[in-house]
Amino acid sequence: MTFRPHRLALLFVLFTYLGALDARTPSAQPAAASASLQSLIQALSGNWQLKVHLAAMEPGSKAIDGAGEESWAAGPGNITLIEQEHVPMPAGYSFLMGIIWWDNKANHFGGMECNSQLPFTCDLKGALNDITVSWDGKKFQIDEIETHGDKHYVWHESWSNITANSFEQNGDVTLPDGSSQRFMTVQATRVQKLQSLGAR
Repeated sequence: MTFRPHRLALLFVLFTYLGALDARTPSAQPAAASASLQSLIQALSGNWQLKVHLAAMEPGSKAIDGAGEESWAAGPGNITLIEQEHVPMPAGYSFLMGIIWWDNKANHFGGMECNSQLPFTCDLKGALNDITVSWDGKKFQIDEIETHGDKHYVWHESWSNITANSFEQNGDVTLPDGSSQRFMTVQATRVQKLQSLGAR
């Protein structure tokens, strides 16, 4: 009667150990996938000051020029890349957080945005269905389908011309009629250390 609980405990430890070994096998964490994420982490990690230009998109609206801040850092275990951003928007300054990861099962990048101007803060639905993330070693791109009423838009954001001390960040909107407009243009410069985002 005293052997069975001890035996179950041993089996639990054995299965836990085997599960940990399985999670460390190359099939569970493909080398190419890990290399892609590590390459992206290396390219963007750091603190950046931003010069932001927002084009006037609506009749009667005005273009906006302002300063912003952006930081990128690897998450615990280097399994995610986390972005934090404080930028001017037509409705006022916005706080954003982005999480990028490699989906081993689907064999592509995944991403999710949290935004202080979204009513639900973090876009879980978008992360599952509406966001496409790509990195070719030189340009990082995010495409997101957005729905306003019965109209569908595509937001395309890219980080390009990435160097040790600068990059360009652009945001384009594809309208329901298929035409595209450049909404956001950003010039980023590396800084040693940012204050807490939004501290001015």
